[in-house]
Formats: sequence, structure tokens, C-alpha cells
Amino acid sequence: MVELKAVVVKEVMIKDVVCAHPSDTISKAISKMQEHGFHELPVVDDKGNLLGIINYKTLIRRKSISLYSHVENVMIKPPVVSPDDNIVDAVIKMLDGGFRSLPVVKKGKVVGIISRTDVIKLVPSIPDLANIPVEDVMTSEPYVVDENAPVDAAIELMKKISELSLPVVDSNNHLSGVVHMREISRAIWRAKERASQGELAGEKEKKVVYIKELMSPPVYVEEDAKLKEAAEKMTEFHSSICVVINKDNVPIGVISQRDVMEAVVRKGEAEGVFVQITGLDIDDPEPYTVIYDMVESFLNKINKLKDFKPQLLVFHVEVHHVTGNEIKYSVRARFTTDRKLFFAKSYDWNLYKAFKEVLEILERNVKKEREKLQEFRKVTL
Repeated sequence: MVELKAVVVKEVMIKDVVCAHPSDTISKAISKMQEHGFHELPVVDDKGNLLGIINYKTLIRRKSISLYSHVENVMIKPPVVSPDDNIVDAVIKMLDGGFRSLPVVKKGKVVGIISRTDVIKLVPSIPDLANIPVEDVMTSEPYVVDENAPVDAAIELMKKISELSLPVVDSNNHLSGVVHMREISRAIWRAKERASQGELAGEKEKKVVYIKELMSPPVYVEEDAKLKEAAEKMTEFHSSICVVINKDNVPIGVISQRDVMEAVVRKGEAEGVFVQITGLDIDDPEPYTVIYDMVESFLNKINKLKDFKPQLLVFHVEVHHVTGNEIKYSVRARFTTDRKLFFAKSYDWNLYKAFKEVLEILERNVKKEREKLQEFRKVTL
């Protein structure tokens, strides 16, 4: 039996780190990521000092960059952890920055790397995590892609929801597979390399690659499973998601690595409430200030209810270009308390109104659950 609070980074991290050099070409870095199954690589100098990281997310967003450009032109600065940091603190840093792995640094030098996969491998050995029902962790109403859709559709959806894997369904909405960004990236970079070498010069039109050509076998559990089973499936099949299906083989939820990380933070009882907003790509700080003021007000109200202790509040924003310059926002929220998980979503022309409505829905749902709890107490006393 392992206590989550007692686990430190050096007990979980990978010591044999695969790194990139700032002078490496992007093509070489991609080959390393593909060979070792990584989404991110630390970039170090000749002495092993950390300079930054390179990852798929950055490369996919910069479609026009040359494969022969140097890594130093696209690397970004990541947060770092030390070997003696608690695993929960490391997970919070990963979630907060949207990273799938973090360099472990001692005296400026990279001594290891810790990834979401390493944390997920811990789940079966920690009873508090292993025995959580999947319905308490999964994201319901999951986004899926049709197996006959082009890979461009999967890429756009991945960008939209900030995930690198998606469930794939057939024409009957039955689960047929899972598609990962790593397979899509191989196809994209392979085509770019062929183009740069002149192999595509004689082709009249660009070949369309369909999802069914790249998808992997489905990784799934049934709706009555525990998190231990989902974590084992994700580890066994090297998948960053596990789909939750009903008896008709229809996806009703998805457990991503991020979902498992949030469960770790919840069970780790980190101080304060972890709040995260993804998908909102705005440079102006004012919207964030307004939204966090709304969140603070909401959390104060929930704290006064006392029966439900807030632990995590995660938002995902999607921007919809309806017509011309008109934009609509959809906001999905997941609110984790010590008793129950709550979901809400809203869709509005005004970003603030969408957030306001989501928070109001969450507050109403928490109050309803509190009323049920109070009634139960009256009956049992």
C-alpha cells in the first residue's frame, strides 16, 4: 500500500532522459519523440544544462516552419521540478502549464523527467486512487471523430479541446478505435519530408488521409469499472485516453491523462482550490481578471455551504466563428468537491455571460445536492 502524500518525484521519474540539442534540426527532434513515444523533449546544452523543451503542440501550431530549422527556434521555457518535490506538487505544475512531462532539474542540470504516464502507472498501487469509480473521473459527453473523416478534422478538434487523443466511432456511433496525435504527426511530417525531397512534385492533388488509416485499436472500460482498470489499460496500450462505454459499445465518457492528474490533485489534498482555464487564447489580461473575480465569488459561496469542500475547478473555452467576425463562446466546467463531481456548460455571444451562467449552474447543482444530503441526515437520525 502506497500513500500518495509520501511519494516524491525521484521515486517515479525516468533517469535515462532523451534530450534534444539546440542545434538539432526539428526533423531530428521529431524522430527522437517518435522513436521513444514522447510528446516533449528537454533541450540541453553540451553540459546538460536545461535550456527549454520542444513539443508536438508547438510544432503543430507552426505549420509553416521548416523541418530543417533548429530546435532553438521553437523551444519554449517549461516549469521544472526537483527530485525531492512531492508528486502532487509536480502534477499541479504539469496541469497548470498544460505540459505532459516536466524536466527534473538539480543545480541547473537535467537529472530526469516525469510524465503523466509515470504518474498513471502509480494509480493501481494507491488504494485511494485505484478504487475511484470511472464515472467520478471521466468527462461525460465526450468529443469523438468519425473513422471516415479526414485527419484534418481530428487535428482541429484536438486543438479545440487541448487534447492529443480522441475516441473514434463508426457510422453507428460505436467505438471503433482511438486516434493519437503521434500517429497523425508521423503522417504529416512524412508528407512534408516527401514534399521537401520532391517526391510529391508529380502529384496533381494533395492526398487525403483518413482517420481509419491511422487509428489504433480501442482502449476502453465499461461504465462500472474502477480507475485502476482504466489506468492499467492506458499503460498497457500506451494510450493517453481510456474511453468509457455503455453496454451498446457507445462512448459515454472519456478518461484522459489530465482527468487522472486532477484525481491525483484531489486525493492529494493540495492546499487551496486548483483553478484552470484552457482554450482561452487572449493576450489581454483583463478577461482573466474578471473571470477569476467571478470564480472567487463563486468559491466563497460554496465554502459557506460547508458540506462540499471545493478542490478543483476546471474550465475549457471554445471559440466559434459563426458568421464573419461574429464569435460565440462555449464554456464547459468541471467542479470537483470532496463529496461529488459537478459538470456544467454554457454557450453565449458574451464570454463573461457564458462563465457567469456556468458558475450559476454549478452553484444550483451543489445546493440541490446539499438539500438531498440534509434530507438524508434527517431520515437517518
